[in-house]
Amino acid sequence: STPRRASMSSTSQSKASSLKNPGKVDKKSRKSVALQPPTLSTAYQMPFILKGTYMEGKNKLGAGEPVKKVEIEYSVHTLHPLIRRHCKNIFPDLVKSLGKHKKIDEAGLLAIPTIQHCTCDMLEFTDSAEKEKNTLLKSFYAWCQAVCKRLIDAGYWADYIDPCSGYPVLGESGSSTYNEVEGIQLLLRYRFTQVGMCKVILHPRWGQRIYPASMFCTAPIDEIKKAIAAVEKSYPKEPTAPEPSTTKKSPDPMPNTENKVCTSTGAGGTSAAAGP
Repeated sequence: STPRRASMSSTSQSKASSLKNPGKVDKKSRKSVALQPPTLSTAYQMPFILKGTYMEGKNKLGAGEPVKKVEIEYSVHTLHPLIRRHCKNIFPDLVKSLGKHKKIDEAGLLAIPTIQHCTCDMLEFTDSAEKEKNTLLKSFYAWCQAVCKRLIDAGYWADYIDPCSGYPVLGESGSSTYNEVEGIQLLLRYRFTQVGMCKVILHPRWGQRIYPASMFCTAPIDEIKKAIAAVEKSYPKEPTAPEPSTTKKSPDPMPNTENKVCTSTGAGGTSAAAGP
C-alpha cells in the first residue's frame, strides 16, 4: 500500500495518532464550533511545490506543472478538546512561536478540514485509483500552499498536514501525527463505516469517495475567508476564446493603381505589379 492511504484509515495511524486515549473531558466543551460550514473553493492553473512534503525528491507528482483545476470543499472550526490537547505535540514550531508564557488555548488556533470528491474508492489498489490520488494530493498541496502563504504574509501562523505522513509540512515534525479520519469525525461529526480493520468516513453527498486533508492557522475567520477569496481571484478560470464572427465582411474597394505601376525585368521577361 502507499502512504497516501494513511489518511483514509484510522487503523494505519492508530499507534502514532495524537487523538487516541481521550481521557475525561468536560461535557460543556466536548464539541467544536463550526465558524464556516462546508464551502466549495475553486481555482485554476495553480502552481505547487514538493519542498517539505513527504513526496519531496520522489518525482512522482510532476512538480512544476500547474494543477489545471482545484475543487476543494473546506470548513473552519474551533478545536475540539481532543485535538487541542495534542496540538503541542503535532506543531512544535507553533509552541516555540508562542513562547513560555502562552498556551495553545490562547493562540486562537483554528482547524480547516478539506475534502475533495473523487471518482474512485480510496480503498482501491488500481492504477487509475493511484493516479487520481496523486492528482488530489497535488491539488491539496497547491491550494494550501497558496492560502498559507497569504496568511503568513499577513502575520499569522499557518501550516497544513501532509496526508501522506500526518506531519506538518511547513514546520518541524512533532512527536505525534494528525489522524484525518478522527479529525473529520470530531470536527464535522460525519458518520463512518467499518471496512475490515479500516474506519472510513462517509460524506453526506459523496459517501466514501473522498480525499480528506487538513490545514491549521491562528488567523481569525474573516482573515481566512479573505485569503481564500484572494487565492480564487488570483487563479481564475481562463476566459474562453471569442467565437469567430459570422457577419459577412464587405469586399475591399478596388485599389487606385494610378501612378503606382512599376516594372521589372527578369529572366522570365518583363512584368508589371501594383505598388503599395
